[in-house]
Amino acid sequence: MGEKDLAKIVAGVRGKLGKDIDLPVTTAKGDKLQEVPAVEALRLRESFTDTEWEALIADGALIYRPLAQTIPTQREKQTKKGKKSFSYVVDAGDRINAVPSRPVEFAIYPAPDRFFVPGSFDRSVKQEERDVAGDAQDLRERLGLENITEIIPDEASTLSDITFQHLDATGRWLFGPEYAKAQGLDWVYGRTKNATNPAGSLVADVGNAKADNGLDVGGWDRDYGRRNVGAVRLVVPVEVK
Repeated sequence: MGEKDLAKIVAGVRGKLGKDIDLPVTTAKGDKLQEVPAVEALRLRESFTDTEWEALIADGALIYRPLAQTIPTQREKQTKKGKKSFSYVVDAGDRINAVPSRPVEFAIYPAPDRFFVPGSFDRSVKQEERDVAGDAQDLRERLGLENITEIIPDEASTLSDITFQHLDATGRWLFGPEYAKAQGLDWVYGRTKNATNPAGSLVADVGNAKADNGLDVGGWDRDYGRRNVGAVRLVVPVEVK
């Protein structure tokens, strides 16, 4: 079986998943991650409950459900609307282009100073996962919601899908200049775990949005940080097994 055939199979499976996606459960304590026993592992739900929805919206979040679309489909859809889509997409073949966005509800915090997980810039994926786990624990405690968490998405197409839905709903680009300004930077990207090379050592980042060009999908080493790349505060509904 060739690499492209395998990529298509993986993309197809991801497109069907969403309700039963296993996630590791961790809690941050200091600079260490503590593993929760496997019996308490969490799985994504497709939707937030009414109580979760109301609490998140009241807290300043917006909720979007990606449409299980690939980056080429998103580009075509935006073009048909007469809108900008992608100014650049890293040359990674089906590893990027064949992977659809994940069709479950995601909550984001669109305010530029709340969009990213604090302290998650210039960090490796492993370090960012610690930051995300700690931020999720703080959010659960603050809102009194047990069955939510935050993730770094496996799919670049998930972040771009949310970006285009937000653009359609509000006329504003996520990852735009105001998001960079809030971090004291010239541009910003959101980290994903979507591999862009066969070894999986490079992963996609999505961002640097500009009204006259669109969105960039680039790549960076998963084991090294970059000053312009951080983890988006991406909240998802989960259930305890």
